[in-house]
Amino acid sequence: MKKNIFYTILLALGVITLASCDKDTEGLSRITYYPVLELAGDTYMVIDKGSTFTDPGYTATLDGEDVSDQVVVTSNVNTSQSGVYTVTYSIVNSDGIAANSSRTVVVLDPNDAVEGFYLTSADSYRLYNGAQVAYGRSFEILIIGNGDGTYSVDDLLGGWYCQRAGYGTNYAMSGVIAVADDGTVSLVDSYIPGWGDGLMGLSGTFNADSKSFSIMAEYVSGMQFYQTWNKE
Repeated sequence: MKKNIFYTILLALGVITLASCDKDTEGLSRITYYPVLELAGDTYMVIDKGSTFTDPGYTATLDGEDVSDQVVVTSNVNTSQSGVYTVTYSIVNSDGIAANSSRTVVVLDPNDAVEGFYLTSADSYRLYNGAQVAYGRSFEILIIGNGDGTYSVDDLLGGWYCQRAGYGTNYAMSGVIAVADDGTVSLVDSYIPGWGDGLMGLSGTFNADSKSFSIMAEYVSGMQFYQTWNKE
């Protein structure tokens, strides 16, 4: 008798579960095709300030059919102002499943001697507790003018933590420097998200003829980073 009651309860639970599943899937497609989105050209582009940005294009397919006309493109590219911009691409199928991609566009002023990509020289070094350790290889940094005599630098430590140590972009010391007419460099602001602090100080010079920086950045605990940045 007890067994019969037990099996009856199990059967009832099974019916409830099946009914619940049917209700949850009601109105959804039995088969869904994922959209496939592909970008043409480079996903990282550098163009001159004042030029025209031409999107290299994209294609999207769904179950083998071209649906590129359904792609939504969002862009904040402004070629009249130096900066790093993003173009995003997205397409969603009837079940709400999306495919997304993006393209980075860097706008630089070719007439600005300071703006551009630089490489930290391999013989740059960190001085800490009397020990001198060389960078050992070159790391790329980006400097962009703010239009007021100041410049945004994506890593004032020249790639020491984010690239050399492999910690990632959260450990890049982003900041703003001022470059005077005589080439003197001074610190305006700095911040490293990974540790939530900034530099203790920074000094240096910019040589317009060689298009290079000589920088000394001082960080916590008396760490000093002696760097040479050479324009690419």
